[in-house]
Amino acid sequence: MRKGILLFWPSFIIAVLATLVFYSIFDPAELTLHGHALFADKLTAYSVFLLASWAFGALNTAIVLLLEKSARDINGFTPPPVVSGDEDGSPS
Repeated sequence: MRKGILLFWPSFIIAVLATLVFYSIFDPAELTLHGHALFADKLTAYSVFLLASWAFGALNTAIVLLLEKSARDINGFTPPPVVSGDEDGSPS
C-alpha cells in the first residue's frame, strides 16, 4: 500500500499541474490532426490528457523509486552472517 501511495500520489499531482498548464495555453477545441478535431468535446480532451500525463508521471516516479534502491535490494543478495571469535570455533 505504501509503495502504491508513493507511486501514484506524486504522479497525480504532476498530472493535474501538467493538465492545468497545457490547457491554459491550448484550447482543446482547436487541437486538430490533419484538419480533423482530435476530441469530440472538451471534457474528453481534459480526461485523456490527464490520464496520459498521470501514466507518464507514474512511469517517471517508478523509475525514481527503482533508482533509489540499493544494489543489494535489487539483486536480492544477503551476505553471510559474520561470526566473531576464533576461526576454528574453539572457545578461548
